[in-house]
Amino acid sequence: WIADWRSYDMVYMFQRPESMPRAVEKAEAELRPGAWLASLEFPAEELKATAVLRTVEGKPVWLYRAPFQRIR
Repeated sequence: WIADWRSYDMVYMFQRPESMPRAVEKAEAELRPGAWLASLEFPAEELKATAVLRTVEGKPVWLYRAPFQRIR
């Protein structure tokens, strides 16, 4: 959580569901337009996914591209 995400093109999260709101907050604050937030298995409930990859059963990868679209 200490690292600054501003220089990253993609941040890949392998977290627990309860940490996703914190990841979304950091991604919204630090990722530049066009950068990606990716999450293995757990969606960011407050964001609309750009895509969901389902290549391994039970292990979806949720992709979100900045600027993010919030689910109202």
